[in-house]
Amino acid sequence: MIRRIAQLDRDPTERRREGVYLLWGQTVVEEGLKEPNRVERLLMGADTARRASAQPLLRLARGSGVPVTFVEESLLDDIAQGAGDQGVLVVARSRLISPEEMVAGVKNPLLLVADRIQDPGNLGTIMRVGEAARIAGLLIAPGTVDPYHTRSARASAGSILRVTVARVPSPEKFAGWTRRLGIRILVAVPTGGIPCHGLDLRGPVAVVLGNEGEGAAPTWIGMADDRVTVPLAGTGRSLNVALAAAILLYEATRQRFS
Repeated sequence: MIRRIAQLDRDPTERRREGVYLLWGQTVVEEGLKEPNRVERLLMGADTARRASAQPLLRLARGSGVPVTFVEESLLDDIAQGAGDQGVLVVARSRLISPEEMVAGVKNPLLLVADRIQDPGNLGTIMRVGEAARIAGLLIAPGTVDPYHTRSARASAGSILRVTVARVPSPEKFAGWTRRLGIRILVAVPTGGIPCHGLDLRGPVAVVLGNEGEGAAPTWIGMADDRVTVPLAGTGRSLNVALAAAILLYEATRQRFS
């Protein structure tokens, strides 16, 4: 069992095949256990289990019929670095949906598209700020890191449990789908786009966020309805993709809800 769980941390193919991922930390584990069908198993450190603070988690897991396995904290660290300090880790069930399900019944959906983003921490942070901006969902384009990577799930601070995720088969198919639904495609570019505060972000919109080093692929840029840029006053040429996402989503939120 431990070998299998350790492999889930390392292998995105295995996570996808089994439809599960790893999630650790007291707060997010407690949240996950409140939906027991989302959790396959709870691992708890032996020392952690002796603490009074761990008893509510144990009662929640047992009351929901979630199996509990006690292990040494050092073994949790071997599986996912840092999990031993928290003393709890769960094998959670992933929840991928289709793009059609993502926007069903949503008026003026705001979507994020991750194009070949490689850093799991960046993707997890994008999920976190996306939830704060009430996005309809996150779409994963080919070449993007697994959104259920352990570091991505950790960086999302629990948003992985709530933000809906779908996969995009190709930019061309996605563009055809958005055209039929009247969703504009906006591609974030470092320079040369319309400043985000000068672009209408209130309607149905899909914002494409590109690779950390190369930006969005030419295919995405070529099919964009508009290109959008975060204007910079200093000498820096570009922003970290997660920071750019936060600024763009702040502007979208300001326009939609102010």
